[in-house]
Order: sequence, then C-alpha cells, then structure tokens
Amino acid sequence: MQNIVNLRERQRDVAAGSHKEALAAKAKLQSQVDELQQEHAEQMPLQADVSAGQVNTQRLIESQRYQLYLIQQMQSIGAQIELIETECEKRRLILVTKEQALRSLEKLREKELTEWNTQQLSREQDALDQWGSFKHWKESQR
Repeated sequence: MQNIVNLRERQRDVAAGSHKEALAAKAKLQSQVDELQQEHAEQMPLQADVSAGQVNTQRLIESQRYQLYLIQQMQSIGAQIELIETECEKRRLILVTKEQALRSLEKLREKELTEWNTQQLSREQDALDQWGSFKHWKESQR
C-alpha cells in the first residue's frame, strides 16, 4: 500500500510542478504586458508636447506607429495569456484530481490500519481470555 501512496504522491508533485510552471509563464507574460503598457503611456506626453508647440510631424508619426506596435504586442501577448490561463485551469484540475486520489488512498490506508489494529486487539484479548480460562481451570483442578 505504501508503494501506491508514494506513486500517487509523486504524481501529485509532478502535477503541482506543472501547474506552477504554467502560473510562472502567465506571470512572465503579464509582466511583459505591464512593461508594454508603461511604454505606451510614456508615448502620450510626447504626443501632447507636439500639440502644444512646434509640430515635429516625423516624431509624431513615429510615436503613433510605435504605440500601434505596442498595442499589437499587448494583444498578441493577451491572446497567449488566455491560452495559458486555459492550460493553467487544466493543470489545476489535474492537480485537484491527483490530490483527491492521494487523499482517498490515505483514508483507505487509515481505515485498513484501524481494522488491523482492531483485529490485533481482538486477538490479544482472545489470547488473554484463553490464558485466563486455562489458569482458572488449572487452579480449580488443585
């Protein structure tokens, strides 16, 4: 029984590691999105400066192009994040299944151990009863 429990523990640990990897990938992509959003926000003052004074059309066009590029990158990464979230959920469900399987085996092991202990106590009590009966019989024969 212990070998099966050890196997289930390893399977659970593998599933937990896989889930953590997916969460780490999601966090990494989310940090990339955050950086891109920050860069996008940094371009806004450049466009505001252009509207308040001399217009440098080349700089304005480059800034707008760069913002569009950043938006496309954020959308692309956002799509990847959605895929990873789906994968995270799948891995989480696998992890939950593995944990449930492990818990059910542990409960079964505890139940069997309790039954074994009960049987052992019963055997010991029977042996004591037999010994006591034998001793009583022997004393009554004197």
